[in-house]
Amino acid sequence: MQRIRCGFSLVELMVVLAVLAILAGVAYPAWREAVMSSRRSDAVASLLRLQLLQEKWRAGDVDYATLAELGWAGGGSLEGYYRIRLLRRSAAGFLATAEPRPGGPQVGDRCGRFALNQDGPVLSAGYADARCWRR
Repeated sequence: MQRIRCGFSLVELMVVLAVLAILAGVAYPAWREAVMSSRRSDAVASLLRLQLLQEKWRAGDVDYATLAELGWAGGGSLEGYYRIRLLRRSAAGFLATAEPRPGGPQVGDRCGRFALNQDGPVLSAGYADARCWRR
C-alpha cells in the first residue's frame, strides 16, 4: 500500500512567500500614490470652495474676507487632510494655501502645498503644479 503525502514542503512555502513579497513590493508604492492622489482632491476642493466664498463676499464688500468672516472654522480643509491659510488679502486680491497637516497622512506627498489667488491656481513659487491640480 502506497502512502500519499499531503502538505507543502518548506521550499514550496518559501517560493510562495518570495513571490508574495515581490508582488507586495511592487503594489504598495502604486497603492500609496493612488491614495495620496485621491486625498489631493481635498486641497483642490477646499481652495475652490474658498475662492467661491471669497467672490461671493467681494460682490458685496470692498475687499476680500478673512477666514473667520467666511465662517471657515478651524482652518482645516473640508476633509481635514490639509490646513487652509489665507496669506494675503486686500481689495485687489487674496492668496490662500492648503498645506498638509503636520503629522498627517499627506506629509511627504510630492505635490506639497497648493495655492490659489483671485485669478485661480498659483502654479509657481514652490506650489503644486498643474498635474497635481488635475488629479
